[in-house]
Amino acid sequence: MKKLKIESKPNSLIVELKNYIDHFKTTADRWRFSPPNVLFIFVASLWITTFSGYSNDLSGLGYSLIPAPQKTLLTGQSVFIDQSWGINTSLDEQGITLKRLRLGAGELHQLNFNETGTGKIILKLVSEPIMENLDSEQAKQAYRIEIEPNIVRISGNTEWGLFYGVQSLLQLLRPTSNGSFKLPEGTITDWPSLNLRVIHWDTKHHQDHIETLKRYIDWAAFFKVNAIAFEMEDKYEYPSHPIIGAPGAFTKSEMHELTSYALERYIQLIPNVQAPSHMTFVLKHKEFEHLQSDESNYHICMCDEEAMQLIFDMYQDMIDATPGVKYFFASTDEVYYAGICGKCKDEYNEINRSQIWVDYVNRVHKWMKERDREVIAWVEYPLLTEHITQLPSGLIDGIMTPNRDAAWIENQNKAGIKQLSYSSMQGAEHLFPNYFPTEYKNNKIKGRLIDASNDIPRVLAKGAKLTGTFAAAWDDAGLHNETFWLGWAIVTQYGWSNGKPTIEQSITDFMNIYYGYNSPEMIESYRLLQEGARFYEDLWDQVTPSKERNIRYGSSYGKGIGGAYPDPTLEMPSLPSVDNVSIEPIFRLKYGEKLQRALKMSQKNARLIDLLSYSLFRVERNQYNIEVLLSIAYLQRYTINTALNLAKVEDYLIQAGKTGDSQKAVSFMIEAHGLVGEIIQEEKNMWSDFTDVWYKTRFKEGRSVDGRNFVHVYDDVKDHFADRRLGLEYMLAPFERMKIEEWQNKLGHIIENYAKINKVSLKGLTIKRLED
Repeated sequence: MKKLKIESKPNSLIVELKNYIDHFKTTADRWRFSPPNVLFIFVASLWITTFSGYSNDLSGLGYSLIPAPQKTLLTGQSVFIDQSWGINTSLDEQGITLKRLRLGAGELHQLNFNETGTGKIILKLVSEPIMENLDSEQAKQAYRIEIEPNIVRISGNTEWGLFYGVQSLLQLLRPTSNGSFKLPEGTITDWPSLNLRVIHWDTKHHQDHIETLKRYIDWAAFFKVNAIAFEMEDKYEYPSHPIIGAPGAFTKSEMHELTSYALERYIQLIPNVQAPSHMTFVLKHKEFEHLQSDESNYHICMCDEEAMQLIFDMYQDMIDATPGVKYFFASTDEVYYAGICGKCKDEYNEINRSQIWVDYVNRVHKWMKERDREVIAWVEYPLLTEHITQLPSGLIDGIMTPNRDAAWIENQNKAGIKQLSYSSMQGAEHLFPNYFPTEYKNNKIKGRLIDASNDIPRVLAKGAKLTGTFAAAWDDAGLHNETFWLGWAIVTQYGWSNGKPTIEQSITDFMNIYYGYNSPEMIESYRLLQEGARFYEDLWDQVTPSKERNIRYGSSYGKGIGGAYPDPTLEMPSLPSVDNVSIEPIFRLKYGEKLQRALKMSQKNARLIDLLSYSLFRVERNQYNIEVLLSIAYLQRYTINTALNLAKVEDYLIQAGKTGDSQKAVSFMIEAHGLVGEIIQEEKNMWSDFTDVWYKTRFKEGRSVDGRNFVHVYDDVKDHFADRRLGLEYMLAPFERMKIEEWQNKLGHIIENYAKINKVSLKGLTIKRLED
């Protein structure tokens, strides 16, 4: 009997329809359906497949693969693989491809190939092209998997392609109830749409352990990421200027170790050094204060040769730290004040600051070319469109977005500038990214995932000539890197196979691969985490001017523009007095809408914690990720409970003022005092668990090492949420500003004095005296 073939290609709906029609009669006979019934079932199922979020035949057969492959030809049958299978190859036993197959099968599936049966996995380098009409870089990464009974063949023109074929095979292995694994019978031919797929590690406000970063590299390679922009800030020792490196910063040998580990897995570990702006980590030190531009620690004077030499020293340090890497990310991020330095000869204006930026990039590009590094930069403000053609050919623009106009892109193409489609998975959101559609800061947004799925087609339609993607994940708000994996994988997905599958399918595929197939609740968990994070962020009053920060130097709008920094916090309920215990219901009146939202969020948060607690012991892999998500859920619960309990505290105090009975008044106030104590205790318990989880994979911020203390100085321009405190306490800072414990102590003092004056017993009251 001829088997049903299902072929999936870009825009493959018509092809699939043709295949079904070609085999219509034999399929009808095989399934014992009359032709009309088969046709109806086919049309109905095709409609469901096309419009319910599924867009490829792998998903229809119950398999996930991310990035989704370019081309599949499947029979609809399964091939079963078990421990008896063996591996046949001439590859080096110690090479990463073979090691990845053996170790990955063991770690992900507890599958060990003991070679006692007839089944074979064959890894083979071939000379004939995996796919015609690919450029040289695409051809290096291309692979083919042919799955037949007792044989799985993985072919590639290079070992890089074989490595990616192995990663796909490991993803496709689907456990069965009898302890074996199944694979989809047929052929998968795959190659990247774009050659360079970059994800972004930002270390402004934290430093991960080396072993953590190796695990991240392994998972990045699993998703076919082939470059990581490692934004260093002060997390490297900078041998030429050791004062810049934070205590405990990565050493040269550690960076060599990481770089080698990444290169072995076909990943470029690209150093990203912030300059000439975002340089507070350098200019905060007294040794370099004289290099500040206009006395701002945010940016360095671009017209000072000593300043330029300092930047080149840092660049050279990072080149020495990353041997074998092809690229260097020279940043040029948010250079708002190019040329404002008094040492610059030209007037500071729109034209001259653009020209100074261009001159800087040209100089850096020439310097890097002499050291065999290709330059990636943020090609953006203050650059003017008419100055783009002055930039050097071969420069890579790391921030090509759909909002660029046609003239901007045309001039880049004329100049020979390469481009990366830029998608940010995090900007300034607190606790968790805006992955899904939501309302954020009074605007309805589509969500970062939908945007990422559309970014490449939109910039291509404007004429961009893309060479890759850039998946940014900023550390400004101090989110845990474990919250970024969905975003990193989705951006890489569309860099590999542009335009497919649907975003819904890509999200499902990620969950199946990252957590295992037994994790259907994870999508709902992510949505609930996002909703809880937005409640946390929306809850606070934004009190200005800040009592913690000086007025900013300026903003993207210019020097002296941007307003005062806010201090997020809540106003506590009014305190009674000894003479008059009556208070006004300020808290409920002021925060009525937020309290209504908190009531709804309380139920959703309870479900979130239940889902994650269940997932923690159910997911097949990445349990630590669930621990991090749970820690965030518990912080969200504490936030919700604090708002609701403070409203109840106010209710008790109002009842105390209304009762007219001194004994009852004291009882109500004691209840209020005790409830505030519960708030304080919940914070202590939650925070202890929270920090235990986060510090499993990272160092404590602001630590002292070998007698060196961390120097913490606020940025003159940027007010990052994660920079408001030296450690993770930035997430507790809004509560800290409320002075909850001090408020409780004052209430306790009032209760004591009121009871004494009114000769009321204080039985059952446990309070901390103010004088203690």
